[in-house]
Amino acid sequence: MSEPAKILAVDDEPDFELLLKQRFRQRIRQGDLAFRFARHGEEALAVLAQEPDIGLLLLDINMPVMDGLTLLKELRERQLPPRAVIVSAYGDMTNIRTAMNRGAFDFVTKPVDLNDLEVTIDKTIEAIAQVRQLDRQRAEAERARTNLARYFSPNIVDLLAEQDEPLGPVRRQMVAVLFIDIVGFTRMAETMTPEAVVALLREFHERMAGRIFTCGGTIEKYIGDEIFAVFGLPDASPHDAHVALRCAASMLEELEAWNKVRAESGENPLAVGIGVNYGPAVLGDVGTEHSLSFTVIGDTINVASRLQSLTRELGTPLVVADSVVQQITGGQNDGSVRLPIELQDRGERELRGRSGAIRIWTGRGA
Repeated sequence: MSEPAKILAVDDEPDFELLLKQRFRQRIRQGDLAFRFARHGEEALAVLAQEPDIGLLLLDINMPVMDGLTLLKELRERQLPPRAVIVSAYGDMTNIRTAMNRGAFDFVTKPVDLNDLEVTIDKTIEAIAQVRQLDRQRAEAERARTNLARYFSPNIVDLLAEQDEPLGPVRRQMVAVLFIDIVGFTRMAETMTPEAVVALLREFHERMAGRIFTCGGTIEKYIGDEIFAVFGLPDASPHDAHVALRCAASMLEELEAWNKVRAESGENPLAVGIGVNYGPAVLGDVGTEHSLSFTVIGDTINVASRLQSLTRELGTPLVVADSVVQQITGGQNDGSVRLPIELQDRGERELRGRSGAIRIWTGRGA
């Protein structure tokens, strides 16, 4: 059963209270309407403070202590939501117009036509319900946007919030991809409490996600301590490879700053492995109608993941596919194009689970 619509009648005439209770007795018994009463504006404000869900005021203008016009002004200044219907003498039209200008929703004149009053009350209650529904929808949209912002860069959040199918059908396009994880995390987790593991992961994710979003990247997924990020969504750019490599450099700077903080707290430094690749990928939704997930798949992603694993073998925090360097330099590897981070050419390398070797580059620490 739905909650009754709450109405606060503010009038210093006792007969008005009796009139309302008599006219609406059946709807009151049915739980359709619930009335509260006050003799002047100050009493009304006290009632509203106790019951902020009151949506409608039936408001007289001429009252002691605080009149109706002053109460309307207070409601406006305090940004209180109730709608006001003025109930006043027809000869008081000047004040009625002033009340309307101060935010009153409607008015009925005294002596009160009870049929007109009921129609006005129902119309106002309907308008209040519509506003509350819009407020709920706005709050839900804001919560959804906030949740999206935890995983996507601002440009992707805007698209997801504004369109039903912002990324369109499954398609193939060029993207830059980056994988990063904590070196030795599984061993570390064996000696840590569950609470400490979660705290470490949260800080790691927060710090690195901040760098990804700053660079305009999108987090495709978290896999334990691993983060999979994509650059080039929703639209590909010739600069995506450069941005991804700049993000990798930024992550290493963030790790260095974090390790200084950890050292001050007596904690051991952390190391990371980052793999970056550039190439074609397939983008689209996978799953069922009950559980969909946007994903990026293809050999480009598999190679980036293998490059991240290769950081352990090569003892470096960063392994970059030659496709990234070629895209940034346009094939001019003569030093004329400055890279976001200094890289060393490590030649051709075979990757586990993949036929054919690829040329790789490594970053600092190699």
